[in-house]
Amino acid sequence: MTQQGAVLQGYNNELVKCIEDLCMQKEELNKQIQQAEEEKSKLQHEIQVLNEQLECVCENLAQKVASRNELDKILAETEAAYMKILDSSRTLLNVLKKEVGSLKHAPELKTVSVLVVSHTLQFLLPNKSSFGYQLRLTVSQDNLAHISSFWTFILLAE
Repeated sequence: MTQQGAVLQGYNNELVKCIEDLCMQKEELNKQIQQAEEEKSKLQHEIQVLNEQLECVCENLAQKVASRNELDKILAETEAAYMKILDSSRTLLNVLKKEVGSLKHAPELKTVSVLVVSHTLQFLLPNKSSFGYQLRLTVSQDNLAHISSFWTFILLAE
């Protein structure tokens, strides 16, 4: 029986050693799990910060794109208004040259002022008997905002 007791004691010692090894492996595995959970938490926090930054960048980008689109619209309207002004100015200049050319006065330097009054451009001629009239050019309110408030044309009368 002693021999059986010794064999049983050997099995018991070996079993205790295996249990201790398993406990040590469990502790090591718990440390690795804790490190992995800390790394996971850190990465999730970084992802949250990056998502917030991405949201801010996207909002900023959307605002800038909207501003650019508004500027494109304003630029197109301004260019269209400017082209209308150029066309009207060319027409006015041709009419004024024709009118001034038909006058039979000595050559003098005449000034024609253009004032913005309400939604009408008034071309005011100097107060002389042969220049006793005003020309009016109506401009839409949208285009009026793009027109300079004062222009002066210098004409030579024949």
